[in-house]
Amino acid sequence: MKMQNVAKMSFTIEHALKNELDEFSKELSLSKSRIIANALELYFDTLDLKIAQDRLKNPQIISQDEMQKFVDEL
Repeated sequence: MKMQNVAKMSFTIEHALKNELDEFSKELSLSKSRIIANALELYFDTLDLKIAQDRLKNPQIISQDEMQKFVDEL
């Protein structure tokens, strides 16, 4: 399978976590890269939700003029 829009990365993890990744990869017949990508997508979704909840607790209200200036600069 040809992979497009991918970036090669190198990182360091603890041995125990690497061993778990190896086990899941073998058990699920998925590449380690796919498992890590899936895990990051789920984690980022969780972070997005947390950020949205934090913003609801502390909304930042801007004036119509400020919003118009922001839109004009796009």
